[in-house]
Amino acid sequence: MASTASAAAIRRDVAELIRPPRRIRASQAAAEVMKVVGGDGTVRDWSPDATPYMVEPLDCMGSRRYDAVIFVGPARTGKTQALVDGFTAYKTDCDPGDGVIVQISEDKAREYSKKRIGRMLQHSPKLNARLSPRGHDNNVHDIVFRAGNYLGIKWPSKNVLASSDYQFVLLTDYDRMGEDIDGEGDAFTLASKRTQTFGSTGMTLAEASPGREVTDPDWERPADQPHMADPTTGILDLYNQGDRRRWYWQCPEPSCRRWFQPIKDHFNPLSKRVCCAHCGVEVDPKHKRALNLCGRWVPEGCDLTLEGELIGTPRQTRIASFWMEGPAAAFQSWASLADKLARAEETYQQTGSQETLKTVINTDWGLPYRHRRSETQRSSQQLMDRAEQTERRTVPHGVRFLTATVDVQGGKHRRFVVQVHGWGVNREKWIIDRFNIKEDRGPDNDQPPRQISPATQPEDWDLLTRDVLKRSYRLADGSGRRMPILAVAVDTGGEKGDDGESVTSQAYDWFRRLRKDGLQSRAYLVKGGSSKTANRVTKSWPDNTGRKSRKSRARGDVPLYTLGTDLLKDAVAAMMDRDNPGAGYMHVPSWLGRWWYDELTYEVRDPATGKWSRPGKRPNEAFDLLVYDSALGIILGIEKLDWSAPPPWAADWDENLLVYRPGEEPGQAPTTQQAAPSPQKRRRRKVAKPRI
Repeated sequence: MASTASAAAIRRDVAELIRPPRRIRASQAAAEVMKVVGGDGTVRDWSPDATPYMVEPLDCMGSRRYDAVIFVGPARTGKTQALVDGFTAYKTDCDPGDGVIVQISEDKAREYSKKRIGRMLQHSPKLNARLSPRGHDNNVHDIVFRAGNYLGIKWPSKNVLASSDYQFVLLTDYDRMGEDIDGEGDAFTLASKRTQTFGSTGMTLAEASPGREVTDPDWERPADQPHMADPTTGILDLYNQGDRRRWYWQCPEPSCRRWFQPIKDHFNPLSKRVCCAHCGVEVDPKHKRALNLCGRWVPEGCDLTLEGELIGTPRQTRIASFWMEGPAAAFQSWASLADKLARAEETYQQTGSQETLKTVINTDWGLPYRHRRSETQRSSQQLMDRAEQTERRTVPHGVRFLTATVDVQGGKHRRFVVQVHGWGVNREKWIIDRFNIKEDRGPDNDQPPRQISPATQPEDWDLLTRDVLKRSYRLADGSGRRMPILAVAVDTGGEKGDDGESVTSQAYDWFRRLRKDGLQSRAYLVKGGSSKTANRVTKSWPDNTGRKSRKSRARGDVPLYTLGTDLLKDAVAAMMDRDNPGAGYMHVPSWLGRWWYDELTYEVRDPATGKWSRPGKRPNEAFDLLVYDSALGIILGIEKLDWSAPPPWAADWDENLLVYRPGEEPGQAPTTQQAAPSPQKRRRRKVAKPRI
């Protein structure tokens, strides 16, 4: 028997359509109707007392005084739960209207819908009763309610942000979205256009931890704008457009009682405590919750009296903007903040990479990152001034093993550009040799020269085996002993030959020949990646055998390492910036000419985007070859070596497995696994793309 609607159900649905809005604060509504479901399945009421600093931003979202709310804060603040989940609960129960939640990607939107919004609606009885009873109305990305209002859980795209009108648009993790959505502009501007139709009832939210770098490292905060954020793009730029509210605590010291910000500048990493900015007293961590419960948001232009009265004139704007830092985060301990920062600083000292440090500053402390640099910008002359008197093609004291990197040049000057590097304890580095392979004169160098063409002539790649992979250098101790090259990294990018063959195809074929000779474990093929690459090195097994148009002979049997070039260039620049020999220091030789130092310093870094680029067309091979060498160090696991008990190939000369005398054979050093995978493993790697 077909089911039919009852009169009671019809009356209930009609009543839902004409129900007037409940005029209560958004935070009050969220506390009444919203349930929070933990990862372990526990269900609890949302409590404003757990994150008291979220009450005012959430209430501003329900106010007609503001068109937008911007919230900047670290992880573990409960910002998404309050501002996105809480406001959704408020709109669903009190003032139904069409809206959309925008996550950073389709996958994240699906995950957010299932884990957060879906569970909240399911376990909150009052909200669940608002859902449309028709099963086809609700799916992962689209939810319809009895009142007819619609909620979308989407991702940044032209179709979402440049078409339909919504009463509210909630942008979460804003700084991880693209700066230009499908060529239409930034996500916030597009979202704001979608809510304009609704006038004072429209609301746009953007919330995130900072993720963009400071564009002017020399910027200093103006004295008359104490709440202004550093110049950067993204969420902090939006914050600066608003009324710039910061979170304040009142000093618990009876003789002080003045208000101050719990921020990184007022944090003692040794004692792991927050200090009052006025009297210097250190706050006990057990008082953190009480201080948050009594904390206040203060707009720029205003102050708080000792009695808590807000005085002054705030900035006049219809954007309410809020910014808090890590020490006030409810779910982040001060000990954890200090420990994470200390570990990130240690990683920077050991590797030269600033990525871990940037992540900690952004997500744990809620601050924009200032890229570290030396007090004076490096120039080719400055590097030449510190050059050391070393003998070319000789291994200096301190070097434990050698690596070589190769860049492939095309056009009129076809050649292999080779650079040999010496590695010491904790990534201390020396330049051992630099040369070009432009022609072949035979194995004994006694034949007429033949111009090489890496894109078209397979035999030219065998020169890398003979003249680079099997090369060795004498030690500087005068003993006659020699040290071979441990491993070689070769760039696979380059021109395409007249017959359609490319440098990449020739590189793959050369690697296959090395495998036949048992030398593949010492050779690594690398390729520069996108500037958006999140990892410094990513390993894959390219396979295009199923494609009609193939640019290279990739059959899934040759490993390729894709480089996050901007991240690696940051690390090389940090090596140049170190002034004293030791960990991460780069020794430069006097036997190299000015041209090499110009190559090394020609590229510049845009602080706004973090990207490195050449301002013109001058050569930059020295810099690129050092980038490949840094990647090779990561592949070989050099960052993780225990130098108190190094492997035999990284030991002192007298114990080094590779050091040998003329007439002897050097030992074989174990390196990373480079054997061809089975067909089944190839398919798995093609999907998973394992990362380093």
